[in-house]
Amino acid sequence: MKSFLPVLSISFLLFVAAACTPQKPILWKVTPTGLAGHSTTVLGNPSQAAGRGTATAVAFDGVDDGLVTSFNEIANVDEFTVEVIFKPRATTTATNREQHLVHIEDPANPNRRLSLELRITDKNQWQAHFSVKSDNGQLNLMDASKTHPLDKWATMTLVYKDKKMTGYVNGMPEVNGELEFLPLPASAKTSIGASVDQRNWFNGEIETVRFFKTALLPKKYSEGIPSTTR
Repeated sequence: MKSFLPVLSISFLLFVAAACTPQKPILWKVTPTGLAGHSTTVLGNPSQAAGRGTATAVAFDGVDDGLVTSFNEIANVDEFTVEVIFKPRATTTATNREQHLVHIEDPANPNRRLSLELRITDKNQWQAHFSVKSDNGQLNLMDASKTHPLDKWATMTLVYKDKKMTGYVNGMPEVNGELEFLPLPASAKTSIGASVDQRNWFNGEIETVRFFKTALLPKKYSEGIPSTTR
């Protein structure tokens, strides 16, 4: 009788190797005219700006600049990571203190959405605000005791798995909470620099947005993490 142990051993090793291989994030390089090659509606007049090192970024004026696409990179997944690299500027109006960096929402069901946001303080600092809503509830995460300086590059990361949501700033966990988040469909829209319904305009620069279809522990600025660019 032939032994199937070698075949089973090889299959097991391949399975373990695949499970241990880190998933490459999908990287959106934000440009003034579009997002990752997807059909994009350009709001206002976002312009090219300098990013970190030799990278480029997009400047949003905090008044009417934004980018919206009918594409959702984390469609139909039950765990995910969303990360944005940005540099916020001081706001010039008191009405512009709530700003959206990334917003994903299903137009057919506004009860399913998520957003990475800023709150600009009276002392010209910013606070991280993470918001998720599902059919069975809403979770808003912010620690008002933790503030960050304007005019410096930073990273915000939202991670979800097994009903637990964690928000990171520069790779450090800052807030967490629990909510059963139902998957966003492929029909959900993604906006950068404003909300999908064209409010809460961001004032500053955005360099990249990354999406993982799995929950990861972020690193500061995601240094050393390979990417699949779109």
